[in-house]
Amino acid sequence: MKRKKRDPNYGIIALKRIMAVVVVGLIANIAYLCVTGKTIVSGENIRDYNKTRGAGRITKTEYATRGTIYTSDGEVAAKDVKRYNLITYISPIRVTAKNEPAYVVDKRKTAKALSKILGADEEYLYKKMQSKGYQVEFGNYSKNLSAVVKDKIERLKLPGLEFKEVRSRNYTFGDFASYEIGYAKSAKDDDKQLVGELGIEKSYNNYLQGKNGKQIYLIDSKKNVLPGGELYYKKSTPGNDVYLTIDSRIQTELDSLMKEFIEKAKPDKATCAIMEAKTGKILAVSDYPSFDPNKRNMKNFNSIFLNDAYECGSAFKVFVYANALTDKVLDINDYYHSGVFTYRSAGKVIAQIHDVNRTGWGRITYGEGLYRSSNVAICNILQSKTNMKSLISDYDRLGFFKPSTVDGLTSGSGVKGYDGKSKSLEYYTTGFGQGSSVTPFQLLRGYSVFANDGKYVEPYLVEKVVNPTNKKTIYSAKTTYSEKIYSTEAVKTMKYLMYGVTHNKAGTVHAHYKDSEVDIIGKSGTGQVAVNGSYSASLHSHTFAGLAPYDDPEVVFVITWQNTSNYTGDAANVIKAIAKSALNIHKDSSKKVKTNTYTMPNFTNQSVEYANNMLKKNGVTPIIIGEDGKSVTNQYPESQSTITSSSRVMIATDGNKIIMPSMEGWSRKEAEAFGALSGVTIETEGAGTIYKQDVEKGAEIKLNQKIKVYAK
Repeated sequence: MKRKKRDPNYGIIALKRIMAVVVVGLIANIAYLCVTGKTIVSGENIRDYNKTRGAGRITKTEYATRGTIYTSDGEVAAKDVKRYNLITYISPIRVTAKNEPAYVVDKRKTAKALSKILGADEEYLYKKMQSKGYQVEFGNYSKNLSAVVKDKIERLKLPGLEFKEVRSRNYTFGDFASYEIGYAKSAKDDDKQLVGELGIEKSYNNYLQGKNGKQIYLIDSKKNVLPGGELYYKKSTPGNDVYLTIDSRIQTELDSLMKEFIEKAKPDKATCAIMEAKTGKILAVSDYPSFDPNKRNMKNFNSIFLNDAYECGSAFKVFVYANALTDKVLDINDYYHSGVFTYRSAGKVIAQIHDVNRTGWGRITYGEGLYRSSNVAICNILQSKTNMKSLISDYDRLGFFKPSTVDGLTSGSGVKGYDGKSKSLEYYTTGFGQGSSVTPFQLLRGYSVFANDGKYVEPYLVEKVVNPTNKKTIYSAKTTYSEKIYSTEAVKTMKYLMYGVTHNKAGTVHAHYKDSEVDIIGKSGTGQVAVNGSYSASLHSHTFAGLAPYDDPEVVFVITWQNTSNYTGDAANVIKAIAKSALNIHKDSSKKVKTNTYTMPNFTNQSVEYANNMLKKNGVTPIIIGEDGKSVTNQYPESQSTITSSSRVMIATDGNKIIMPSMEGWSRKEAEAFGALSGVTIETEGAGTIYKQDVEKGAEIKLNQKIKVYAK
């Protein structure tokens, strides 16, 4: 049989067919790979391979700096700082590349050394290191450590002690309007992201937060960034700066005064606040108990000033008088019989309301009734003169018995005991501050009507928000007034009556305020305190709310406290001193806000010459304590504090020659800092700014010497 000849182009055709199949297969594989990330034949995930074995990508977050919180006079109240967590490695398998120990070798020696720096018990640290784990931490003792503490531990040169950098918030003044400023802390899922948790830090978090940046890099199989491997970069945007209405000079003065008050009066709780009467700017507020936001050692999360509703007593009477005067149903020169008022309902005697001395003062005028804080005067006004609907409308317009907000912070409502439908017993008792409750914030706001022709001013804490990059103001607070609640004539009469409370011999607090250098007017009050469902026989609330000066009030203030004593002189000392300081500063409107800041380095163990030169380069001339010294032993303010060219900076040295500076214009806090650094005792007489000292400037002082300074 004759064989058929093979086509001479058969090989070429076959090759073309094979190539076509291969090409189709490749195209199909590429298409499949694009959709699934896997190859058809092996099923291997090429995408995962690229990430884990070959060149991959890494994304890093560039965290935004949180905005700084400033006081109205330009001092830094809160700012981001670098902090460190101490990690202690105890496993002996942890060694260096040179096979040297990278773990704690001598646990007893390490515990002893760390206890002195961390302030922790040596046995506690030693016991912790006896565990069988790989590493240990010492609770709060090893968290949020400053650069100074980190430096001290590193100088020990002990193996096994390492640090992890974390972001933290530093509150320059510690316990300083803490509930109002609040605090920010690391987010639960990210210790480098700070989030506001309380106060202005929380309510202004969106302004302060900033926007994080992002970086994407190519990396090799060992996760090293490849040369020129940056694929994407978006710079972080810093948070905005918040400027408070709080003045650091007034706030630190108030905190010092309240500390002394607490020691003397021993209250369970107390608060004091002072505000610009015409603008609503809160200049200072001090709560007890309070907390240090650096330590977050609070006992509760509520500001007494904003949220502690209580029965304020006779401080509430001014609103009953002002309503009756506005409605022209009261003549303060009319007479009534003081002593006792009998409340009847349906012909039956329900209650008898007495004046404070139970017998009264006989037949007196309604004006004298306010001086003497007569409950019977209020009951007579409410029974036979006041239009109930008009008065309750005033309570509502003044903001009593309902919640409000201050820069996003909630202020409590208090409770109204009356129903508003009839002249019930609670309607009468509310008139003299019992049976219904208010907050100190509501009282402060309410009393501002007597400085603004019958209109209250809305208090606020944030003056402005500023973009730190272009310095543009993106939010600016505005003074807000209520509608006119009281007539001009009524306001004038009320100021006259409140002057009588503090200056007339019949006034309840005349003895405490008659010697004031500032004409203070106001009204005191004593209220009952409910304990376990009934009123305590011994525990009472006390209040003084008022304004200064009398002629044209520039500041309004309130102080409240709760204790078992009826003495109010200690509280009067607080008000007299803080009113004077606030008015002195208020008059000096030429001071400019300082915005150029400098972070105080750690100069400890550095040469005095180096510290002096570094500070002077930044416009700061330090006070050297120990002029013959060569090395720095301590400093004020501490490292990482933010200062300005006008800040008072002190450098303590290893020298013995200490020269007395002029303390004129110093604050009490600065004088006490000098005393602590120089080893002398500073005794301060008066409150406010120091104007005199009993040791001359330039005199050499000795260790443990007592120096007296005078403030006003």
